[in-house]
Amino acid sequence: MEQTERDHKPTEDTTEKIGAKEENASGQPRSWRRYIEETEAAEKKAEREAARARSAKVKKEKRLSHALIEKVRANAQRGTLKEKAARAFKALSRTGGACWEWICDATADGWDSVSAAVAKVRSVVDRHPVSPLLYVTLLAVVVCASTFNGSYIRAFAFNVNGQEVGVVSGQDEVDTIVGNIESRASDILGEHFNYDADISLTPVYVNPGELSDTTQMEDTLFDDVGALMTAYGLRVDGQELGYAPTKDELYNMLDEVAQPYLTVDTVSYEFVEEVEVYPIELPANTQFDTESIRTTLHQLEEEQAVYTVKKGDTFNAIAYSLDMWPNELSVLNPDVIVDKLWVDQELVIRQAVPYLSVQMVADETYEETVPSPVEYIETPDLYVGDTQVKEEGEDGLERVNAYVAYINGVEMGREVKSTETLKEATITYSYTGTTPRPVTASNGYYIWPVRGRITSNFGSRNLWGSYDFHLGLDIACPMGTGIKASDGGTVIKAGWSGSYGNLVAIQHDNGTITYYAHNSSVLVSVGQKVYQGQIIARAGMTGNASGPHCHFEVRVNGTSVNPRNYLQ
Repeated sequence: MEQTERDHKPTEDTTEKIGAKEENASGQPRSWRRYIEETEAAEKKAEREAARARSAKVKKEKRLSHALIEKVRANAQRGTLKEKAARAFKALSRTGGACWEWICDATADGWDSVSAAVAKVRSVVDRHPVSPLLYVTLLAVVVCASTFNGSYIRAFAFNVNGQEVGVVSGQDEVDTIVGNIESRASDILGEHFNYDADISLTPVYVNPGELSDTTQMEDTLFDDVGALMTAYGLRVDGQELGYAPTKDELYNMLDEVAQPYLTVDTVSYEFVEEVEVYPIELPANTQFDTESIRTTLHQLEEEQAVYTVKKGDTFNAIAYSLDMWPNELSVLNPDVIVDKLWVDQELVIRQAVPYLSVQMVADETYEETVPSPVEYIETPDLYVGDTQVKEEGEDGLERVNAYVAYINGVEMGREVKSTETLKEATITYSYTGTTPRPVTASNGYYIWPVRGRITSNFGSRNLWGSYDFHLGLDIACPMGTGIKASDGGTVIKAGWSGSYGNLVAIQHDNGTITYYAHNSSVLVSVGQKVYQGQIIARAGMTGNASGPHCHFEVRVNGTSVNPRNYLQ
């Protein structure tokens, strides 16, 4: 605020009077009280004349004082320069002495525009000559109050259930925190949640930077609410099956699934599928349905399928009708004798597959037979490839320790760790032939005698309104088609044979006999050696036949068996 020349005069006059007081100090000293009385007497007349003007002036000064205090507070908060404040208060010290100097040094840091305030205070002191110590005290109070208000703010310690969680600016901030906690908990629980904690506020004064982070306080209090809990989920091959309150409950269910496949020798087990137990945050009011998880784990992913044998069925025919190879069907039914099926017998055509497949490794110790080693003695009495035992040896016995791997109880492989011989095996001596095999010798396998459509399979059949048992295969073919020997051997029948019509029968080196019936003509004779693939007859429909075809039989030890099990 700018001062006019008139504004400076009272300050200069006061300075001169103070100086006069100092000069008289060496002569006739005057007390402060006497000085004040003389001053009041000298100005009494002037004051009466200017009472109205002075009253207005005082009112104006009061307004300026209030404005000055507000400005001082604002400047203190802005952290104004120490140097300006120091100059202003040192100017004021010339009026107040040592006390002014002390206040100046103690409060100069962070004040701005104080020099203008000092000039105003000095003007008031000149017109109202009360003890300067009073003005010094008042000014010190104002300075301290302004400093305190600029450095500290009124706040509240936020207490929850007797524990202080932070410092807030007021009740509105607390209401916001509580409202957010209730809203978050309600969203998670799916129902209204009331935060009923014991909350209190205690007034405190703090620096503005000491107010607590509301987000952090909200998160801390929300964690104590218990709206969420840690549960555990179960996934199989990425498919989520459900949740349980503890992971042990899920592990126990998995152990239940594996238990039927475990033995006393089990070393370890795992599931073929990818099984994962993992933690998850769920609402605290979640209702767990662990039984549905158990039911899913124990169910079959694929049910076992069976086929019921009907009259007229053969093993190979069943396999072909199911789009399977006979050996595939045989693997599924290892205990079934393919040539001895009976009506209503059940054949497994698809194995059951559990929802979880258990892969187990067992440490097993068992006894195993050691085959007798064979030493061969060459002889020209046998064909090349044929053998004959000369002296039978004995098998040995050993104790084996191995790791054996299973999947759902079916062995998948084993790794032998150690062996111990219990009984040594003795040598078997056997002859092996050196004579070249003639073309008419048996090869031990059988080819189709003719290619054509199967009109009647081996087994029961309905022929002309009555059931009978068909002993072979009927293979349709044009009249006169060449019929081949299924394997090399010796002809034992060649000619007419009742319902067979013209029949050729060949005995092979292993004792097996093959029949070829209903021929239009026979091209071999009894006792003749024939080779595999040699044409022995022409197709026809002689005997009990309704059309040209080849009736083919295989007899082992005098009993007819299913030819499909021998043909290649």
